[in-house]
Amino acid sequence: MPRHPKPLDPRDRPRQPSPPVQELLRRLSLNDERTVRGVLGGAPTGAPTLDRKTEALVRLAGLLASGAPTASCRVAVETARAARASDDEIVSVLVAIAPALGAARLVAAVPALALAIDYAIDQAVDQAIANDED
Repeated sequence: MPRHPKPLDPRDRPRQPSPPVQELLRRLSLNDERTVRGVLGGAPTGAPTLDRKTEALVRLAGLLASGAPTASCRVAVETARAARASDDEIVSVLVAIAPALGAARLVAAVPALALAIDYAIDQAVDQAIANDED
């Protein structure tokens, strides 16, 4: 007896982004200069927007993942703080992306983030070393 495929349940169908988002992705993948320039400049894209705090934290994650300098991280931290993100939430960004970073990049990102939130990491490390030697 031949097997007929079971009809797809509407809930099992692949999800698709909205048509404006599909168009945005298409234009970005084609390196459409105007679209790329607009996205990099923060122009409206037709895609749903994130709330200010989430957007600031996501931008910080991108900077940390790319190994951005402390000055860039500091600007992102100040933007996140202005959007009412706490320092604990800001550090949680690093923890959240850690599995994607790996150990070496995670450890390398800590000083930039610590300095960006005005945490004197060098003094804390020196104190921990001194305590271990006692």
